[in-house]
Amino acid sequence: MCGITGIVNSGGKETLQCMTNMLRHRGPDDRGLEFFPELKVGLGHQRLSILDLSPLGHQPMSDETGQFWIVYNGEIYNFVELRHQLEMQGHRFQSRTDTEVLLRLYQERAKDFVQDLNGMFAFAILDRKKQRLILARDRLGVKPLYYYHHEGHFVFASEIKAILASGVYSPDIHWQGLYDYLTYLYVPCPDTLFKDIHQVPPAHVVVLDLKSNQLAFDCYWDLADFHTHETNLSFEDQEDRLRSLLEDSVHRQMVSDVPLGVFLSGGVDSPILTGLMAKHSTRPVKTFTIIFKGAGLDFYNEQEEAKIVSDFFKTEHHEIPVDISSPSSLLELVHFFDQPFGNPTSYLMYLISKETRREVTVALSGAGGDELFGGYPRYRAALIAQSLRMFPPAIFKGIGSLLSLFPDQHRTMNLRRVREFFAGFDKDFVRQFLNWAYFFDKGEKQKLLNHSQFLPSDRILRKYFQESSADFGNRMLEVDLQTFLVDNILEYTDKMSMAVGLEVRVPYLDHRLVEMSLQIPSFQKMNRKEGKIVLKKAFRDLLPKKLLERKKKGFNAPLVFWMKKLDAYFDHSMTQASVKKEGIFNWEYIQQLRSSHKRGKADYSYELFSLIMFDVWYHEYILRDFSSIEFKL
Repeated sequence: MCGITGIVNSGGKETLQCMTNMLRHRGPDDRGLEFFPELKVGLGHQRLSILDLSPLGHQPMSDETGQFWIVYNGEIYNFVELRHQLEMQGHRFQSRTDTEVLLRLYQERAKDFVQDLNGMFAFAILDRKKQRLILARDRLGVKPLYYYHHEGHFVFASEIKAILASGVYSPDIHWQGLYDYLTYLYVPCPDTLFKDIHQVPPAHVVVLDLKSNQLAFDCYWDLADFHTHETNLSFEDQEDRLRSLLEDSVHRQMVSDVPLGVFLSGGVDSPILTGLMAKHSTRPVKTFTIIFKGAGLDFYNEQEEAKIVSDFFKTEHHEIPVDISSPSSLLELVHFFDQPFGNPTSYLMYLISKETRREVTVALSGAGGDELFGGYPRYRAALIAQSLRMFPPAIFKGIGSLLSLFPDQHRTMNLRRVREFFAGFDKDFVRQFLNWAYFFDKGEKQKLLNHSQFLPSDRILRKYFQESSADFGNRMLEVDLQTFLVDNILEYTDKMSMAVGLEVRVPYLDHRLVEMSLQIPSFQKMNRKEGKIVLKKAFRDLLPKKLLERKKKGFNAPLVFWMKKLDAYFDHSMTQASVKKEGIFNWEYIQQLRSSHKRGKADYSYELFSLIMFDVWYHEYILRDFSSIEFKL
């Protein structure tokens, strides 16, 4: 795993060096820079050595003629087979890296070769012969890639901070991005919160013609192509196929020249990975679990369940204690995201990655299992709501209002979820899904923001819902795969793990498994009471009975407890004077949210936290004033 940078018409070696230095945390083992003055193009790379640890893996890497150059971040899991095919066609290799395989594939098939790749990747190839620069991102968007293209300048990087270091861009707010952030707690792809800085969308190849400075986008993989159900397969056949694909994915992703382990929770996804790793490993698998210290945290703790799995597979288990008494370090995470990010689970990912890195360089994660097989409670809520549509929405709104009379002690998520179910019920399913899965709604944002004239945030979900021809259940999963997974789960997984130089692999997101899962009818994955039905049956021998009997907790942060102390941020940093001076938010409405939350009338912990994270970002990146980051409890 690495960090990549590049410039076109945007400076020289000094600029490239400044940009690449900003990504040292992503690849602390080696750095490379190449500049091509005749094209005014530069490529930079920070390397985290995983395969072929020798200097032969140095990047930027070129072919023997010097006509083709590549900088690459990721892992190609079928590179051995691809290399063998290329050798049969006469290609000769100098290294044992997948990087060199990518370069040879481009020589053989041009940009269409991305369709042959099984892996996670973001790369740039300079074709000096055709005078073009090719950028590509993997199918699910596991690896990030950002770019700025304006007035002849083109700058790209694995993280936004490197683009800012180029000096060709002056930071400015993308206001629609802020409006959407307040709903999703992230800025949906391909936008960012920086005006004119964008993401390369997942499953896209972008070609920059160096002569005309024009960009061309090509989507090489589309979930819509895999809606047709495999009706000729029995449920048992589906189980067998699922098991075969996931086992092959795990086996492929265990290939490494450095130590590896797995993040272990008390759910279903990571125990399955642990069992499959144990099957293919000659030594005990290293497992890592977050545990919370303190009273009232039983809902969040998965220590007991993880220990059951560890004992079952005889792993080398590591428990990572989290102290919630001083959560102010949460605010420092903005530096790694370069944008406000309102999901506090990112902090847990940072902590588990930091401790895991002491033992291994690569960790497998169960990310994607919920989106593929119907693991989230909101899916079951939607199935229940389908049978209640004959009742007027006003009834549900009334029940939601009555529930606000009961104070929430915040010891479980139950009351919050019940409130959300009734308050969020809507005849328009997209709005309903938005209400259940996300945060500030249109009316709340009108009260909060002093700006107006925005596109509705539900346009993003609505687009994917309308484009999908899958059955109702799979349509929900497909929307989450293209939004919640990419911009939330994979975003914090990449940024938090790479902040400490740890590579995280996601076996459930092997594109073959994703394609196969979308061909399984949703009723075989979930019903009103249960999710992941086919997954649990396919791997029942790898799941201890106690795990199958427990209710899903999820990888959640105890934000309501953290907010008891983080709320002081509004008194010391994001004060009435500063809020009114900046003119972005309505201070009086923020006070209403704080009051309702403290009285237990509603759980506004995520909404308030998202405002704090925006304020920290605004001071660091727009005002260049770091006082809020120095906030201490």
